[in-house]
Amino acid sequence: MILNAIISGSSHDPLYEMALIYCFDESKNYCFSLTRRPDSKEIEIMVVDQVNERVETLAVDLYRNQIQAKIPPEPAKKLDGHEKYIIGFQVDDLEFKNISAALEKIFDGKPGLTVHAF
Repeated sequence: MILNAIISGSSHDPLYEMALIYCFDESKNYCFSLTRRPDSKEIEIMVVDQVNERVETLAVDLYRNQIQAKIPPEPAKKLDGHEKYIIGFQVDDLEFKNISAALEKIFDGKPGLTVHAF
């Protein structure tokens, strides 16, 4: 699934008490988000609108203007069938730092996150 999204990230959202990234492609009316609560060992993936699945791990590559996420086959089937997401976005340096910090918090103590230098 290829998305061109508006994206935001927070390493601690005070309203929801979790680290999160949220991506929304307006032209496809499609969202993709990753969240993790401080007391959880699982990462929650949400797609479309409120289709959720929790996973122990997944692979995420963060580039300056793109996220590539690879979801294991079984959880992908329970979501909407896509195992790979390529999410393009345009953000300033501050928002990129927020996204990077959020992903680092989501993956704290877990493998799967690669932040590529730019």
